[in-house]
Amino acid sequence: MALSAKISMKKREGTGKEVSRKIRKEGYIPGVFYGPELEEAIPVMVDAKAIRPFANSAHWETIRIECQFEDGTEAECLMKEIQRDPLTGEILHVDFLKLVKGHKVIVNVPIDVVGKDVCVGVKQGGVLEVLMHEIEMEVLPREIPEAVVVDVSKLGIDDVIHIKDLKLPESAVVDQDPNAAVVMVSSARVAVEEEGEEGEEQEVEVIGKGKKKEEE
Repeated sequence: MALSAKISMKKREGTGKEVSRKIRKEGYIPGVFYGPELEEAIPVMVDAKAIRPFANSAHWETIRIECQFEDGTEAECLMKEIQRDPLTGEILHVDFLKLVKGHKVIVNVPIDVVGKDVCVGVKQGGVLEVLMHEIEMEVLPREIPEAVVVDVSKLGIDDVIHIKDLKLPESAVVDQDPNAAVVMVSSARVAVEEEGEEGEEQEVEVIGKGKKKEEE
């Protein structure tokens, strides 16, 4: 199950760069709150100290936020986009998507690879390659996972875990090739290049592959 947080959310008056700068100086982060049941997006602001730990989390896209407005209205949402300062990394703006019961949402869920230190294939001299670090899925709000866990401890050389092998929530739909590789253990490759009478052995290192909006 995904992590959850609870924060206060205030509606804000006015938009634009000057308004946003003023809001940030007062210790808030400007944002918009939108969703399938809303006719238009609502300009909002949240306390910077309250939202920062969750926005800076590696799993920020899957954290369900219980927000409470000043009039007592409550709703659940996800952070769908975070705009940051390109130099400092400070949060400038956040888009919040309202969650509606029974209405699926598209989320990017991190892939958490475990068992790397005891992987059979690695001990046999193979190289573990992580080809996917997150997976996009359409899923019901209550079934959003914090991460998709992939155990590689029993993988041998040339073994592969595909998308179709992942343990996903019952309601999850993944619009990708089910045979696409997520992780694999490949053989170490050695290339031999001969120059004249002498041969030069060169080892080739196999490396695992490790996300606009205008400011208001």
